[in-house]
Amino acid sequence: MRKNSFICKLKSTFSILNWIGKDIEIMAKKKPTLVFNPANLTFEHKKVSWQSRLTYGLMIMSGVLVFGFISVMVSHKIFPSPNEQNLNRRIKLLQKEYKTLDRHLEVVSEDLATLRKRDENMYRVIYQRDPIDDNIWKTTEKGTEKYDILTKESGYAVIGEILKKITIVRNTMKLQEKSYNELADLVRRKDEMLTSIPSIQPISNKDLTRIASGFGWRMHPIYRIPKRHEGIDFTAPTGTPIYVSGDGVVVSCSYEGGYGNCIIVNHGYGYKTRYAHLSAYAVRGGDRIKRGQKIGSVGNTGASVGPHLHYEVEYNDQKVDPALFFYNDLNKSQFEEIIKITNARGKSFD
Repeated sequence: MRKNSFICKLKSTFSILNWIGKDIEIMAKKKPTLVFNPANLTFEHKKVSWQSRLTYGLMIMSGVLVFGFISVMVSHKIFPSPNEQNLNRRIKLLQKEYKTLDRHLEVVSEDLATLRKRDENMYRVIYQRDPIDDNIWKTTEKGTEKYDILTKESGYAVIGEILKKITIVRNTMKLQEKSYNELADLVRRKDEMLTSIPSIQPISNKDLTRIASGFGWRMHPIYRIPKRHEGIDFTAPTGTPIYVSGDGVVVSCSYEGGYGNCIIVNHGYGYKTRYAHLSAYAVRGGDRIKRGQKIGSVGNTGASVGPHLHYEVEYNDQKVDPALFFYNDLNKSQFEEIIKITNARGKSFD
Protein backbone atom coordinates (compact mmCIF):
# COMPACT_ATOMS: atom_id res chain seq x y z
CA MET A 1 0.00 0.00 0.00
CA ARG A 2 2.75 2.38 0.95
CA LYS A 3 4.56 1.59 -2.25
CA ASN A 4 1.47 2.20 -4.35
CA SER A 5 0.72 5.37 -2.40
CA PHE A 6 4.29 6.66 -2.98
CA ILE A 7 4.03 5.87 -6.67
CA CYS A 8 0.72 7.71 -6.89
CA LYS A 9 2.14 10.73 -5.12
CA LEU A 10 5.19 10.65 -7.35
CA LYS A 11 3.00 10.54 -10.44
CA SER A 12 0.88 13.31 -9.04
CA THR A 13 4.01 15.42 -8.39
CA PHE A 14 5.33 14.85 -11.91
CA SER A 15 1.95 15.78 -13.36
CA ILE A 16 1.93 19.01 -11.31
CA LEU A 17 5.49 19.81 -12.38
CA ASN A 18 4.55 19.11 -15.96
CA TRP A 19 1.57 21.42 -15.70
CA ILE A 20 3.65 24.12 -14.02
CA GLY A 21 6.25 23.74 -16.80
CA LYS A 22 3.55 24.20 -19.39
CA ASP A 23 2.23 27.21 -17.51
CA ILE A 24 5.75 28.61 -17.27
CA GLU A 25 6.21 28.02 -20.96
CA ILE A 26 2.90 29.77 -21.65
CA MET A 27 3.93 32.54 -19.22
CA ALA A 28 7.24 32.93 -21.02
CA LYS A 29 5.39 33.30 -24.27
CA LYS A 30 2.76 35.57 -22.81
CA LYS A 31 4.64 37.14 -19.94
CA PRO A 32 2.85 40.53 -19.99
CA THR A 33 -0.65 38.90 -19.68
CA LEU A 34 -0.16 36.17 -16.97
CA VAL A 35 0.15 36.50 -13.21
CA PHE A 36 0.59 33.78 -10.53
CA ASN A 37 -2.27 33.32 -8.08
CA PRO A 38 -0.82 31.83 -4.83
CA ALA A 39 -4.29 31.00 -3.56
CA ASN A 40 -4.83 28.24 -6.05
CA LEU A 41 -1.28 27.87 -7.32
CA THR A 42 -2.27 28.80 -10.88
CA PHE A 43 -1.40 31.43 -13.47
CA GLU A 44 -4.24 33.62 -14.50
CA HIS A 45 -4.68 36.12 -17.29
CA LYS A 46 -4.10 39.64 -16.07
CA LYS A 47 -6.52 42.27 -17.11
CA VAL A 48 -4.45 45.16 -18.52
CA SER A 49 -6.05 48.59 -18.93
CA TRP A 50 -5.67 50.57 -22.15
CA GLN A 51 -3.86 53.31 -20.22
CA SER A 52 -1.21 50.84 -19.12
CA ARG A 53 -0.88 49.50 -22.63
CA LEU A 54 -0.51 53.03 -24.00
CA THR A 55 2.08 53.94 -21.36
CA TYR A 56 3.98 50.75 -22.02
CA GLY A 57 3.88 51.38 -25.78
CA LEU A 58 5.09 54.95 -25.36
CA MET A 59 7.94 53.80 -23.16
CA ILE A 60 8.98 51.24 -25.74
CA MET A 61 8.70 53.83 -28.53
CA SER A 62 10.69 56.41 -26.52
CA GLY A 63 13.41 53.89 -25.85
CA VAL A 64 13.56 53.00 -29.51
CA LEU A 65 13.73 56.69 -30.54
CA VAL A 66 16.45 57.50 -27.99
CA PHE A 67 18.45 54.48 -29.03
CA GLY A 68 17.97 55.38 -32.70
CA PHE A 69 19.00 59.01 -32.15
CA ILE A 70 22.14 58.00 -30.25
CA SER A 71 22.93 55.43 -32.93
CA VAL A 72 22.52 58.04 -35.69
CA MET A 73 24.69 60.60 -33.86
CA VAL A 74 27.43 58.07 -33.22
CA SER A 75 27.31 56.84 -36.80
CA HIS A 76 27.48 60.42 -38.11
CA LYS A 77 30.50 61.11 -35.96
CA ILE A 78 32.25 58.00 -37.11
CA PHE A 79 30.88 57.82 -40.63
CA PRO A 80 29.92 61.35 -41.92
CA SER A 81 27.59 61.57 -44.89
CA PRO A 82 28.80 62.78 -48.33
CA ASN A 83 27.15 66.16 -47.73
CA GLU A 84 28.89 66.50 -44.38
CA GLN A 85 32.19 65.51 -45.94
CA ASN A 86 31.69 68.19 -48.61
CA LEU A 87 30.80 70.80 -45.98
CA ASN A 88 33.84 69.87 -43.89
CA ARG A 89 36.09 70.32 -46.93
CA ARG A 90 34.55 73.74 -47.63
CA ILE A 91 34.99 74.77 -43.99
CA LYS A 92 38.68 73.81 -44.05
CA LEU A 93 39.13 75.67 -47.35
CA LEU A 94 37.46 78.80 -45.94
CA GLN A 95 39.60 78.63 -42.81
CA LYS A 96 42.71 78.44 -45.00
CA GLU A 97 41.53 81.40 -47.09
CA TYR A 98 40.79 83.42 -43.92
CA LYS A 99 44.32 82.76 -42.66
CA THR A 100 45.78 83.82 -46.04
CA LEU A 101 43.66 87.00 -46.05
CA ASP A 102 44.73 87.74 -42.48
CA ARG A 103 48.42 87.44 -43.47
CA HIS A 104 47.85 89.77 -46.46
CA LEU A 105 46.19 92.32 -44.16
CA GLU A 106 49.18 92.14 -41.82
CA VAL A 107 51.55 92.85 -44.73
CA VAL A 108 49.40 95.78 -45.92
CA SER A 109 49.30 97.17 -42.38
CA GLU A 110 53.10 96.98 -42.15
CA ASP A 111 53.46 98.74 -45.52
CA LEU A 112 51.11 101.50 -44.39
CA ALA A 113 53.12 101.88 -41.18
CA THR A 114 56.28 102.30 -43.29
CA LEU A 115 54.59 104.94 -45.45
CA ARG A 116 53.50 106.77 -42.31
CA LYS A 117 57.09 106.84 -41.01
CA ARG A 118 58.34 108.20 -44.32
CA ASP A 119 55.58 110.76 -44.33
CA GLU A 120 56.45 111.97 -40.83
CA ASN A 121 60.25 111.71 -40.88
CA MET A 122 61.07 112.56 -44.49
CA TYR A 123 58.45 114.25 -46.65
CA ARG A 124 56.98 116.53 -44.00
CA VAL A 125 60.45 117.45 -42.74
CA ILE A 126 61.52 118.44 -46.27
CA TYR A 127 58.46 120.63 -46.77
CA GLN A 128 58.51 121.92 -43.18
CA ARG A 129 55.13 120.54 -42.15
CA ASP A 130 54.18 119.11 -38.76
CA PRO A 131 53.41 115.37 -38.69
CA ILE A 132 49.79 114.26 -38.43
CA ASP A 133 48.68 114.16 -34.80
CA ASP A 134 48.48 110.72 -33.14
CA ASN A 135 44.88 111.40 -32.11
CA ILE A 136 43.97 111.70 -35.80
CA TRP A 137 45.64 108.37 -36.56
CA LYS A 138 43.56 106.78 -33.77
CA THR A 139 40.39 107.66 -35.69
CA THR A 140 41.31 104.88 -38.15
CA GLU A 141 39.69 102.44 -35.67
CA LYS A 142 36.35 104.23 -36.01
CA GLY A 143 33.63 101.89 -37.27
CA THR A 144 35.21 98.66 -35.96
CA GLU A 145 32.96 98.46 -32.89
CA LYS A 146 30.06 97.13 -34.97
CA TYR A 147 32.00 93.88 -35.46
CA ASP A 148 32.39 93.22 -31.73
CA ILE A 149 29.25 91.06 -31.78
CA LEU A 150 30.96 88.76 -34.27
CA THR A 151 34.22 88.49 -32.35
CA LYS A 152 32.31 87.31 -29.26
CA GLU A 153 30.85 84.35 -31.19
CA SER A 154 33.30 81.46 -31.46
CA GLY A 155 32.12 80.51 -34.93
CA TYR A 156 32.48 84.06 -36.31
CA ALA A 157 35.44 85.40 -34.31
CA VAL A 158 37.86 85.07 -37.24
CA ILE A 159 35.46 86.86 -39.59
CA GLY A 160 34.92 89.65 -37.05
CA GLU A 161 38.68 90.21 -36.60
CA ILE A 162 39.27 90.30 -40.36
CA LEU A 163 36.46 92.79 -40.90
CA LYS A 164 37.97 94.97 -38.17
CA LYS A 165 41.39 94.88 -39.83
CA ILE A 166 39.89 95.68 -43.24
CA THR A 167 38.10 98.70 -41.77
CA ILE A 168 41.31 99.96 -40.11
CA VAL A 169 43.32 99.46 -43.32
CA ARG A 170 40.68 101.28 -45.38
CA ASN A 171 40.56 104.24 -42.95
CA THR A 172 44.37 104.38 -42.78
CA MET A 173 44.65 104.43 -46.57
CA LYS A 174 42.16 107.30 -46.77
CA LEU A 175 44.08 109.30 -44.17
CA GLN A 176 47.42 108.59 -45.85
CA GLU A 177 45.98 109.53 -49.24
CA LYS A 178 44.81 112.84 -47.78
CA SER A 179 48.29 113.45 -46.39
CA TYR A 180 49.97 112.67 -49.72
CA ASN A 181 47.53 114.93 -51.56
CA GLU A 182 48.55 117.72 -49.19
CA LEU A 183 52.23 116.98 -49.85
CA ALA A 184 51.62 116.83 -53.61
CA ASP A 185 50.04 120.28 -53.39
CA LEU A 186 53.08 121.49 -51.47
CA VAL A 187 55.36 120.05 -54.18
CA ARG A 188 53.34 121.77 -56.89
CA ARG A 189 53.44 125.06 -55.02
CA LYS A 190 57.15 124.58 -54.34
CA ASP A 191 57.78 124.07 -58.07
CA GLU A 192 55.75 127.18 -58.83
CA MET A 193 57.74 129.11 -56.25
CA LEU A 194 61.08 127.90 -57.60
CA THR A 195 60.16 128.95 -61.14
CA SER A 196 58.84 132.29 -59.87
CA ILE A 197 61.86 133.35 -57.80
CA PRO A 198 64.18 135.55 -59.93
CA SER A 199 67.13 133.28 -60.64
CA ILE A 200 68.66 134.14 -64.05
CA GLN A 201 70.43 137.14 -65.52
CA PRO A 202 68.08 139.41 -67.47
CA ILE A 203 70.69 139.68 -70.26
CA SER A 204 72.39 136.70 -71.89
CA ASN A 205 76.14 136.36 -71.28
CA LYS A 206 76.81 136.41 -75.03
CA ASP A 207 75.15 139.87 -75.30
CA LEU A 208 76.64 141.24 -72.11
CA THR A 209 79.53 143.77 -72.47
CA ARG A 210 80.22 143.95 -68.76
CA ILE A 211 78.63 144.51 -65.37
CA ALA A 212 79.33 148.17 -64.82
CA SER A 213 78.05 148.65 -61.30
CA GLY A 214 76.87 146.47 -58.47
CA PHE A 215 74.58 146.79 -55.47
CA GLY A 216 75.49 149.33 -52.73
CA TRP A 217 76.71 152.88 -52.27
CA ARG A 218 78.08 154.53 -55.45
CA MET A 219 78.96 157.92 -56.83
CA HIS A 220 76.06 159.04 -59.03
CA PRO A 221 77.40 159.79 -62.57
CA ILE A 222 75.13 162.81 -63.09
CA TYR A 223 74.60 164.35 -59.67
CA ARG A 224 78.19 163.62 -58.49
CA ILE A 225 77.05 162.70 -54.99
CA PRO A 226 77.21 159.38 -53.07
CA LYS A 227 73.95 157.55 -53.65
CA ARG A 228 72.80 154.07 -52.81
CA HIS A 229 72.62 151.98 -55.95
CA GLU A 230 69.77 149.51 -55.40
CA GLY A 231 70.39 147.24 -58.37
CA ILE A 232 72.97 146.07 -60.90
CA ASP A 233 73.85 147.76 -64.20
CA PHE A 234 74.40 145.49 -67.22
CA THR A 235 76.04 147.31 -70.15
CA ALA A 236 75.03 146.13 -73.61
CA PRO A 237 74.29 147.65 -77.03
CA THR A 238 70.95 149.38 -77.53
CA GLY A 239 68.32 146.87 -78.68
CA THR A 240 69.85 143.88 -76.83
CA PRO A 241 67.01 141.55 -75.68
CA ILE A 242 66.04 141.64 -72.01
CA TYR A 243 64.61 138.47 -70.44
CA VAL A 244 62.41 138.18 -67.36
CA SER A 245 64.23 136.39 -64.53
CA GLY A 246 61.24 134.39 -63.23
CA ASP A 247 57.58 133.55 -63.82
CA GLY A 248 55.20 136.36 -62.95
CA VAL A 249 52.72 139.01 -64.01
CA VAL A 250 53.63 142.35 -65.58
CA VAL A 251 52.58 145.10 -63.15
CA SER A 252 53.40 148.06 -65.40
CA CYS A 253 55.20 149.16 -68.56
CA SER A 254 55.69 152.93 -68.27
CA TYR A 255 58.10 155.85 -68.11
CA GLU A 256 59.22 156.46 -64.49
CA GLY A 257 61.43 159.56 -64.15
CA GLY A 258 65.06 158.62 -63.65
CA TYR A 259 64.31 154.97 -64.50
CA GLY A 260 63.15 155.96 -67.98
CA ASN A 261 61.15 153.28 -69.75
CA CYS A 262 60.60 150.72 -67.02
CA ILE A 263 58.94 147.32 -66.55
CA ILE A 264 57.90 146.03 -63.13
CA VAL A 265 57.08 142.31 -62.72
CA ASN A 266 55.35 140.72 -59.70
CA HIS A 267 56.62 137.15 -59.25
CA GLY A 268 54.54 136.34 -56.19
CA TYR A 269 55.86 134.88 -52.92
CA GLY A 270 57.03 138.42 -52.02
CA TYR A 271 59.31 138.95 -55.07
CA LYS A 272 59.28 141.81 -57.60
CA THR A 273 61.81 142.83 -60.27
CA ARG A 274 62.39 146.12 -62.09
CA TYR A 275 63.96 146.58 -65.57
CA ALA A 276 64.89 150.23 -66.31
CA HIS A 277 66.24 152.49 -69.14
CA LEU A 278 64.62 150.31 -71.86
CA SER A 279 64.43 151.35 -75.50
CA ALA A 280 61.33 149.20 -76.23
CA TYR A 281 58.69 146.99 -74.60
CA ALA A 282 57.82 143.43 -75.67
CA VAL A 283 54.99 142.93 -73.14
CA ARG A 284 52.07 144.89 -71.68
CA GLY A 285 50.68 145.42 -68.20
CA GLY A 286 48.72 142.38 -66.97
CA ASP A 287 50.56 139.87 -69.16
CA ARG A 288 51.45 136.57 -67.49
CA ILE A 289 55.02 135.71 -68.46
CA LYS A 290 57.46 132.81 -68.06
CA ARG A 291 61.09 132.83 -66.96
CA GLY A 292 63.39 133.51 -69.91
CA GLN A 293 60.69 135.25 -71.98
CA LYS A 294 61.76 138.47 -73.77
CA ILE A 295 60.09 141.51 -72.24
CA GLY A 296 61.99 144.44 -73.78
CA SER A 297 65.26 145.84 -75.16
CA VAL A 298 68.28 147.66 -73.68
CA GLY A 299 68.19 151.43 -74.03
CA ASN A 300 69.46 154.73 -72.65
CA THR A 301 66.29 156.43 -71.40
CA GLY A 302 65.90 158.36 -68.15
CA ALA A 303 68.86 159.33 -65.96
CA SER A 304 71.43 157.27 -67.84
CA VAL A 305 74.90 158.00 -69.23
CA GLY A 306 75.03 155.11 -71.68
CA PRO A 307 73.10 152.08 -73.03
CA HIS A 308 72.57 149.65 -70.19
CA LEU A 309 69.96 147.79 -68.15
CA HIS A 310 69.36 148.74 -64.55
CA TYR A 311 67.98 145.61 -62.81
CA GLU A 312 66.49 145.49 -59.30
CA VAL A 313 65.06 142.73 -57.07
CA GLU A 314 62.63 143.33 -54.20
CA TYR A 315 61.68 140.86 -51.50
CA ASN A 316 58.82 141.84 -49.17
CA ASP A 317 59.21 145.47 -50.34
CA GLN A 318 62.92 145.53 -49.46
CA LYS A 319 65.62 145.98 -52.15
CA VAL A 320 68.10 143.06 -52.14
CA ASP A 321 71.31 142.34 -54.07
CA PRO A 322 70.31 140.80 -57.44
CA ALA A 323 73.70 139.04 -57.66
CA LEU A 324 72.50 136.60 -55.00
CA PHE A 325 69.89 135.24 -57.45
CA PHE A 326 72.09 134.48 -60.47
CA TYR A 327 72.78 130.85 -59.49
CA ASN A 328 71.23 129.52 -62.74
CA ASP A 329 73.64 131.45 -64.97
CA LEU A 330 76.92 131.77 -63.10
CA ASN A 331 79.55 129.25 -62.14
CA LYS A 332 81.58 129.60 -58.95
CA SER A 333 84.29 131.84 -60.41
CA GLN A 334 81.76 134.06 -62.19
CA PHE A 335 79.72 134.41 -59.01
CA GLU A 336 82.84 135.38 -57.03
CA GLU A 337 83.67 137.98 -59.70
CA ILE A 338 80.25 139.60 -59.58
CA ILE A 339 80.43 139.76 -55.78
CA LYS A 340 83.74 141.63 -56.13
CA ILE A 341 82.08 144.11 -58.49
CA THR A 342 79.19 144.51 -56.09
CA ASN A 343 81.51 145.25 -53.19
CA ALA A 344 83.77 147.61 -55.19
CA ARG A 345 83.32 151.37 -54.85
CA GLY A 346 82.88 153.33 -58.07
CA LYS A 347 80.41 155.02 -60.33
CA SER A 348 77.11 153.70 -61.58
CA PHE A 349 75.54 154.24 -65.01
CA ASP A 350 72.41 155.82 -63.49
